[in-house]
Amino acid sequence: MHLAIFDVDGTLVRSAKDEDRLFWRALAEVLELDEESSDWTTFTHVTDTGIVDEVHRRQRGAPAPREALARTERHFAALWRERLSTVAAEDFEVRGAARCIEWLRGLPDWRVAIATGGWRASAFEKLTAAGVRTDDLSFGAANDALAREDILEIARQRACMAGDGATFERTVYVGDGVWDARACAALGLPMVGVAVDAAARARLESHGVAPVLQDLADPGAVLEALLEASVPTPE
Repeated sequence: MHLAIFDVDGTLVRSAKDEDRLFWRALAEVLELDEESSDWTTFTHVTDTGIVDEVHRRQRGAPAPREALARTERHFAALWRERLSTVAAEDFEVRGAARCIEWLRGLPDWRVAIATGGWRASAFEKLTAAGVRTDDLSFGAANDALAREDILEIARQRACMAGDGATFERTVYVGDGVWDARACAALGLPMVGVAVDAAARARLESHGVAPVLQDLADPGAVLEALLEASVPTPE
């Protein structure tokens, strides 16, 4: 049995156009935090909880209270819900994502899980808008841990429990960010990259990610990539 764990933003959904703007808006409107860099590589943990924690410590001298984090997550999800109400699924989905997930779920030797650095509520809003069915999928999100490595491990453990303790011969992560590559390198996990343009492909390849796909439109090519993927070797 094998396990494919998918990232959300940039991998299954095309959220980059609005993500930064809505994220900083949520932090400003709930936590009254000033916008900082949207170069996520500058943060220690590239997860919603990790970024909020780091910014709140810098600007307020203490971590954000748990209740305030929950309010921020709800507000961020509401902002995304409003934005997505005017977006067609085919314009938001990474090409082939919904069909690919369904196809992999139908294979007897594979299980599918989700591990995102985003919060669970906004991730569900995005996946629903893109037509990606998430019921029965094991899920790890920024609600569960600060570090992406821990989120990945939580998703894997939940997939094991969902399979009555089944162990996986091979676990592969599918993601689009250099932070994904670093997390996979730390965990010794093979990674398949998703890059919609040449610059994104070059960034992933410079971090030792191979293979790198442009989209998920060909499930057979995705399966081949899952079987061929190697552990990244970041600079």
